[in-house]
Amino acid sequence: MNVTPIPGAALGAVVHGAHVTGDLDSTRSAEIWAALDAHLVLVFRGHETPSYEEFLAFGRHFGHIPKTGLTSGAHPDHNEILIVSNLVENGHKIGVGDADWMGWHTDYSFRPRVSQVGFLEAVEVPSSGGGETLFTDMYALYESLSPELRARLHTYRVRHALRTGYEETIEEELQGEVSLGDAQARIQPEDGTSTIHPLIARNPRTGRQSVYISTLNTKRIVDLTPDDSRALLDELLSHAGNPAHTYAHTWQPGDIVMWDQLGTVHAKQPFDPAERRIMRQVVSIFDDPTAPWRAAVTA
Repeated sequence: MNVTPIPGAALGAVVHGAHVTGDLDSTRSAEIWAALDAHLVLVFRGHETPSYEEFLAFGRHFGHIPKTGLTSGAHPDHNEILIVSNLVENGHKIGVGDADWMGWHTDYSFRPRVSQVGFLEAVEVPSSGGGETLFTDMYALYESLSPELRARLHTYRVRHALRTGYEETIEEELQGEVSLGDAQARIQPEDGTSTIHPLIARNPRTGRQSVYISTLNTKRIVDLTPDDSRALLDELLSHAGNPAHTYAHTWQPGDIVMWDQLGTVHAKQPFDPAERRIMRQVVSIFDDPTAPWRAAVTA
């Protein structure tokens, strides 16, 4: 397996020679984890196209893959796999999404068990090169802040909720606000469409801390007035898309991109709606819902 940093990019590396299947040994899994922690975004190329089962098995080496909970837009036989596409066939969308701009977000931030790693595969991509996916480093944002502002942000909690328009696509029994204060045994992997999390997350593998907010799913800082919350969120989110901390991925058919969901936010550039774009996605979540919110261990 060869890992090559993307020339001129703020983050990201291309991986050649990896088998994107479920038969990874512990050594290779550890190598991929190390590369992900170093580069935050990995672009796998030069591999055989995995089957749906192999795609899922590969993802499961990096955490539990929950079901999407969607009543439409997921693979009919593997609800864990989200189909992302602008296509309509026989009067019905074959997945979720469209050709418009999709704002900054990190997947499943509205659930108590948030996403750890994302995997997105390009099945068909616009020939024009549109529909690029952007990734911004939110660890870098945290590390750029003054010690005084960091300390203040550590005292805040933020409500994340599923963005408007998607409620009817989620199974009804999975909807509602879920608190990490509830008995842990009651929190199922797919539970929740609204959750309050600390504003600062900590990667339990590396100890790096990130500003855990996004444009699409972060509703407000619950410890501030609505106006003060909006002003601070807007100030922090102005970092998203900053070229010094952002990688824009132009897709090639067959690409599989793996990214750190705790320390990045991602967005999608618009493309010509007359062109075809079909992607398949799986997301791993933390086994322990409290893992991203633990303070650094002191000696």
